[in-house]
Amino acid sequence: MKRQQTLAGLVVLVLIAVIGYLFAEKQQSSAQSAMPAVSRQATGQAAALPLAGHMAPNFTLTDLQGRTVSLLSLRGRPVVINFFASWCPPCKMETPDLVNMYQQYGEKVQFLAVNMAPDDTLSGVQEYVRAFGVPYPVLLDSSGAVEATYGVIDIPTSFFIDSKGVIMSRVVGFMPPVMMRAKVAQLLGSG
Repeated sequence: MKRQQTLAGLVVLVLIAVIGYLFAEKQQSSAQSAMPAVSRQATGQAAALPLAGHMAPNFTLTDLQGRTVSLLSLRGRPVVINFFASWCPPCKMETPDLVNMYQQYGEKVQFLAVNMAPDDTLSGVQEYVRAFGVPYPVLLDSSGAVEATYGVIDIPTSFFIDSKGVIMSRVVGFMPPVMMRAKVAQLLGSG
């Protein structure tokens, strides 16, 4: 009798392990299929989105004055990239802190704002820049290609990139000033 109970217990444990394994496989498959199509390689395998420790993908975009800015041209200097939209309430909350950080560290760190232009209007962006007094370059991602390459789904999303072009961190959502200051300090300390 005791042997049958032990055997039944083992069968239950094996079933739980199999169900857990199948569940984990399904979750991994769902996560890969949810990735943007741009991040898939020709083999159909999902490519890694740009995350901490990876090189920041290069891009070239036009700013509000019609000048082109390339991320690669900024190599040698730490960079903060902030993806935003003019209609985004958390972006509006975060921008005054970014402006303050620029005023404090703009000589040592390059700040860039990338507007998710397919979801915004040029007049909305111009008004946003005026209202918040944004002094750093505001780039227009009119095709949404940079947004897709960087895997930006929620805004604001910010990337902190060291002087060698390596992403040190990615922050999704509103960043309190204390966190922003710590991330910039980390960039400056990475030398």
